[in-house]
Amino acid sequence: METLETETKTKNKWYTLKVLSNFEEKVKNLIEKGLEMEPSHGDYFYEVLMPSEMVTTIKQGKKRVRMKKLYPGYLFVNMDIYKEETEEETILNPDAYYFITSINGVTGFIGDKNPVQLSKTEIETIKSHIEKTENNIKPKSYYDIGQKVTILDGPFVGLVGEIGKVDVENQKVSVLVSIFGRDTPVELENWQVEKHEEEKK
Repeated sequence: METLETETKTKNKWYTLKVLSNFEEKVKNLIEKGLEMEPSHGDYFYEVLMPSEMVTTIKQGKKRVRMKKLYPGYLFVNMDIYKEETEEETILNPDAYYFITSINGVTGFIGDKNPVQLSKTEIETIKSHIEKTENNIKPKSYYDIGQKVTILDGPFVGLVGEIGKVDVENQKVSVLVSIFGRDTPVELENWQVEKHEEEKK
């Protein structure tokens, strides 16, 4: 989880920021840089969240860890986007609005020029998700039960079988292959199989 927070701020008005795909971290960094270059932005901008988790994959026997964004294409910002708010009308704070929307990679707010504030329940759900995934490395499986795969390695190389079990934790699968007319389960590591050509289409 990536977070940026200014000091001594306790505001709690959260909005959803739309960003280009794969620009989430870049936008977060540009917001941070903008605050460093112009501290006055901290008068209305308090925090940005880029919820993420670490996932592991095993390819050709090698374990790799990468960051996976929980909400691709979105960031969550805690800020005073409105200068005045009453039951009758809301007046946008132009400095706050253009500070964020002028950043490269930002496409706007949910609600466009009338940003919609997240409810307390919504932001608590997001933060709860962050707490559950923070510091945990989650294994990732590329296969589902019932999926057809081709075996790439071992004595059954070239055979096509069906996934019978998926062991996400150890990055292994059990593949049912027909041997002498009988379906036989064969345990393999994820990298030892690939999706069958028909499954790729």
